Amino acid sequence: MFILTGLVKNNNFINIQNTLLVRIGLCPILSLFILLEFYGLFVFKFMKNKMSLVTIIMPAYNAAEYLPRSIESVLNQTYSDFEFIIIDDASTDKSWSVIKSYAKKDKRITAVKNRINLGVSITSNIAISMAHGQFIAKMDADDISFGDRIEKQVSYLTANPNVVAVAGQCVLINSQDQVIGYKKFPTDFKKLNDMIFWAVPMQQPAMMINVKKLPRNFTWYDASKSSAEDVDLMFKLMLYGQIANLPDNLLFYRHLDSSLSHKDPKGTFRLTLKSRYDGLNLGFAPSFKAIILNICQIIAISLVPGNLINEIWYRVRGIKSSDSSITVTTFAESQV
Repeated sequence: MFILTGLVKNNNFINIQNTLLVRIGLCPILSLFILLEFYGLFVFKFMKNKMSLVTIIMPAYNAAEYLPRSIESVLNQTYSDFEFIIIDDASTDKSWSVIKSYAKKDKRITAVKNRINLGVSITSNIAISMAHGQFIAKMDADDISFGDRIEKQVSYLTANPNVVAVAGQCVLINSQDQVIGYKKFPTDFKKLNDMIFWAVPMQQPAMMINVKKLPRNFTWYDASKSSAEDVDLMFKLMLYGQIANLPDNLLFYRHLDSSLSHKDPKGTFRLTLKSRYDGLNLGFAPSFKAIILNICQIIAISLVPGNLINEIWYRVRGIKSSDSSITVTTFAESQV
């Protein structure tokens, strides 16, 4: 039995081309689930009439604890004319109930539930295939957007047609909504392009992408890259325009020890290294500094115990720590 994953947006219908076939088992019932999933997407594509400039997508899996604040941070944006696609990836907690409750109250939300767990990459691809907006913003189900995030990103992309994707600065929070640090990204184009070969140069769930600059058969998220899919996507985006970061804080990024990149930092690094190698094949070249840093990273990853890698990397990356008595609410109030 096979599942189609290579979805791309093509005007008013889903063009299933250059499709990646992934073997998932021999149970005939799974094929029925997938066919029903695609049927639902086709119906959505032909029945939805309202066209918004902005689409916000949110894949969600077992995030019921954080979903209310995450969804509300989107609904309360200063820029309010958008469609909001939330896909529950077959959660086993109360995520779907939370999503449905908000969808009933706000017509901007389109709520979809996968019948089987497909993973964040495939689920994100499905959400993108449903999107009508020229600008697509990604949002993780446990993060919190600053209230003017979308407005600032739309203004920037509109004023800078050479830019294919824009993100910004992030405030790190823990599971209790306490501020634990600050993650800074370069705003200079040259530094940003250099950084992609030794660190992630922009926070993926803070990104907004100008889809108009991409070809119709653009390949979005690669499920085989899992925790390094962000670097892979950024290299592919850079083929069609500049990537950029705003100097403003746009996202409260939740740091959870349960995330894949934190549970398996060595595996994440290996996938990231592969994405950088693929970047070479796309025609991008690292600086001498980036080459030296990669050599140092390979040595360090080989020698340092897995449980110490993230702590050491945060120090090398220059991620600032903060007094955890500061909360999302008090921080946001201090910025007004």
